Amino acid sequence: MIRRRILRFVLNIFPPLFFNRILLKKVSEDYSYMKVKIRRSILNINFHRSIFGGTIFSAFDPYFPTMYYNIFHQKDRKLEIWMKSANIKYKRPATTHLFLEFRISKEEIQEAENELNKKGKHEKWHKVEAINKNGIVCAEAEMLVYLRDNKIKSKVGF
Repeated sequence: MIRRRILRFVLNIFPPLFFNRILLKKVSEDYSYMKVKIRRSILNINFHRSIFGGTIFSAFDPYFPTMYYNIFHQKDRKLEIWMKSANIKYKRPATTHLFLEFRISKEEIQEAENELNKKGKHEKWHKVEAINKNGIVCAEAEMLVYLRDNKIKSKVGF
């Protein structure tokens, strides 16, 4: 419980997220779920009074690598993890706060673990939507997360 609170605190004061008004609201006990809120404020609106696209994109970036890192940390497995690629589609202007929910299923964790054991690396696409307070999707992103186990060096290649 303390580790999750510290994680929330650290991510919520991390300057690129803090100044964009991006808040980590909830972290599940097993780190397989995170809920994020982008608060619309004077710090992140454009001339059209909607949330700047860069702010929205920033909200998609750090959470899946953080989730995978903590999931495998609980299994005493240290991995190198980063966002390898991302595609974003802006669908509507974001004129209210936005909410994003990040999920990793047990099957996806098992799939990652199996591939890491065999190949030493794993790549997975995840899709997330940024939804306004009225339930309308304002943006959606697909993100490719890359995991690598440095202990399995002979099989790893880029």
